[in-house]
Amino acid sequence: MRGTHWRGWLLGAVTVGGVAAACWFPPLPQDPTYHVFADRRTFFGIPNCWNVCSNLAFVLVGAFGLRPFSRLRLSSSRTAYVVFCLGVGGVGFGSAYYHYAPSTPTLVWDRLPMTVAFMALFAMVVRDRISESCGRVLLWPLVLAGVTSVGY
Repeated sequence: MRGTHWRGWLLGAVTVGGVAAACWFPPLPQDPTYHVFADRRTFFGIPNCWNVCSNLAFVLVGAFGLRPFSRLRLSSSRTAYVVFCLGVGGVGFGSAYYHYAPSTPTLVWDRLPMTVAFMALFAMVVRDRISESCGRVLLWPLVLAGVTSVGY
């Protein structure tokens, strides 16, 4: 255990450095041409129909991931796993909303659940590869940092 202690300090230093760098530089504006998509067809009254409807897969995967919830052991990894699955399911709704009416304000709802899922996954990786307690402690600060980064 003692030999891996440096990994936690390295992770902390990289995190602090990343946050400092993010605060140093101004936010990058979203290029308006980003919102131009290949599928501009309207079916069943839904603009960009296939871009919108393809997000149903994320909702299904998120729901499928929550199915074994009652069989999971009570632990910090259970919480991170549930946050991850909810984030993936949320990607389906947020991305569908964005693709329905692509714009910079609606892009927030596309990126927000992705960021929550990524941060929960990152906390699970930290828990698995660095330390269980570090992953448990970092889950909610990582999610908060991710949500804040989308707002930034």
